[in-house]
Amino acid sequence: MKWSVVLVAACLTLTAAAGAAASTWYVQADASAGGDGSRGRPFATLEQVEAASKPGDTIRVVPSMRPLGGGIQLKDRQRLVGLGNPVTKAAGGARPTITNTTAARYNGDAVRLASDTLVENVHIDGAARAGIFGVNAARAQIRGNLITHNMIQGNDLPRLERLWPDGFVIYQSQGNHFGGITLLACGPGGESYCSKLVPAAAPAANTGQTVMAGNVIRDSNLEGIMLLTDTGATAGFTITDTDVRDLSLNLPRPESLTPQVGIVRSRAFTLIALNRSQVTLDLRRFHAENLSPAGNYATDGIVFLTGGDRPVVNARIADAAVLNPRMAGEVNNGDSIEIQHRGTTGGVLNIDMTRLELRDPASANIKILEAQNPTGGVYNLSVSDSVFSNANPSGGLDGQIRLSGAGISTKTFNLAVRNTRFSGLGGAIGILNANNIETLSVLVENSSLSGFTATSGAKPIAAVTVTHPSDKTIGTAVIDLGGGPLGSKGRNRFVNNPGLDLSVSNANAAAGPIRVDASNNYWGGGAPATPAKVTTNGNVTFSAASPLAADPAR
Repeated sequence: MKWSVVLVAACLTLTAAAGAAASTWYVQADASAGGDGSRGRPFATLEQVEAASKPGDTIRVVPSMRPLGGGIQLKDRQRLVGLGNPVTKAAGGARPTITNTTAARYNGDAVRLASDTLVENVHIDGAARAGIFGVNAARAQIRGNLITHNMIQGNDLPRLERLWPDGFVIYQSQGNHFGGITLLACGPGGESYCSKLVPAAAPAANTGQTVMAGNVIRDSNLEGIMLLTDTGATAGFTITDTDVRDLSLNLPRPESLTPQVGIVRSRAFTLIALNRSQVTLDLRRFHAENLSPAGNYATDGIVFLTGGDRPVVNARIADAAVLNPRMAGEVNNGDSIEIQHRGTTGGVLNIDMTRLELRDPASANIKILEAQNPTGGVYNLSVSDSVFSNANPSGGLDGQIRLSGAGISTKTFNLAVRNTRFSGLGGAIGILNANNIETLSVLVENSSLSGFTATSGAKPIAAVTVTHPSDKTIGTAVIDLGGGPLGSKGRNRFVNNPGLDLSVSNANAAAGPIRVDASNNYWGGGAPATPAKVTTNGNVTFSAASPLAADPAR
């Protein structure tokens, strides 16, 4: 009997403790004043529900015709959930909407994350800075949200400039790192990007796995999703079923302002890894289009950038589309996917890409770029089962996959392309190396590199171009289009190209040769052992045995 009483009392105590630890609160913009946060008497402001709620609580946003203003800072383990129909599909009417139109509270961010928080089915509209913002927000989940009119403010440029003491957030071509979703992860040690932006933020050695699923970001300025890691942080991201569209479309041309402004970044997705940070990314079913108006905008779709000392990125992209139906963007920087070591020492970018649809960039479909003299960089890149095309007359003509190697040295560049179709303006692959490189490996198999065109008056570009200058060293260099040491099966088709099918040049006679194998390919029919539309210059060896007599059309 005594044990029964003790057990009952213990259960009651635990139940009470659990109830106290996890409450549910309601907030509604149309609610009457004096509510207590219950379902029948919801709070009327975000400030009220933020003050009343505790870590682990659930906050439910009741649909209203007006948004809840002022933004909200979540606490650890809180859930912010919008009630009603899915906001990403609703045509109109009352929605669970949050905004923050001034910098007076949370710098204009609409929702600020903490660790183990969830934001789900919320319409975030008209935030002055980030729609959802997190610093070392471990294991956050962002699901099914609609983010619109981010950093728009009616495109009132003087008003936007007054919001931030550091100046104009819109036209900071390199310094702007705010988007519809902006997450920073910084570990301990040294001055990090997080400490500069949010000095009070505690460092985090590992932010775990962040999940984003089913979010839509549109009709906003500059950025869709921005992820940045620094100072040894370890971070993982799983991002699925994301739509980013119609960015910066109403901003004026940067070059039309007084004084003129340089190139402005307008990007759908950006991942920046700095200073020994370790990042993994799984990006699936990602759609991006209409990423800027005409003018000096870098209309990049997906960007990977490293900086500092030995950062590592391991990424997989699957079922992604980056489209440019308005043919907009700045010629030198508008890329569907940009992969860059920027002033990096020993950086590593491992990126596997499959089932991509990349069309009509202002520059390249995949540009591998080196800037500010990186050293010892590693690129391990693969592309499979994809379609690349370009009908944009301002697009770069030297390769829809282009390496612009212009650093001090590259340790390794590995590129494998399989089962992929290239067509349109320019060529398929351009390896335009201008630095010292230890290992250069390019494999292409079962792919169509055909039907290329050139703009009026422009010289046609080869389907595959490889160049190396006389004053730079080169170690092992293999271009395997079939039958070579990298294992390419060949079966590539080079058909209806106005320029060359293949052009390889190595001006460094003292270094090792660039080895080119191109066997078991179709060269437009009846090709000789050395195809007529192939040129090699300088220190190059070439073999193209067993050409295919029939077109392996795909």
